[in-house]
Amino acid sequence: MNIDEKLDYVKTHYPGGAEKLTRLLNKKDALMSGNVYGEKMTGRQFSLVFTSLLEAAFEKARILETLAKNDSTIDDLSVATGMRLQQVFDHMKDLLGRNMVEISGYAGREAVFKKVRR
Repeated sequence: MNIDEKLDYVKTHYPGGAEKLTRLLNKKDALMSGNVYGEKMTGRQFSLVFTSLLEAAFEKARILETLAKNDSTIDDLSVATGMRLQQVFDHMKDLLGRNMVEISGYAGREAVFKKVRR
């Protein structure tokens, strides 16, 4: 997927993340032209920052899409998305903090998560 396709995917499944990415894209020229201290961001620096933020938002969107279909544990999400367990766990902590997912029950000792319907 190219950047535009990933951004569209994020807009569909994780609108809050897409909004932040769009705001950053809109500030690209200002960041590259410099601030009052004369600090400028190069195109490469902007690309490194934006790409990593886009990847994180894309991964969260994939998790939210999976949870929209059915409730899942972190292990199940890792298998379904192909992400490492620690990656899924870190994204879930963020999504829990943003009240986008919640614990719907337990499967043995593992929490089962569901997407919060808005």
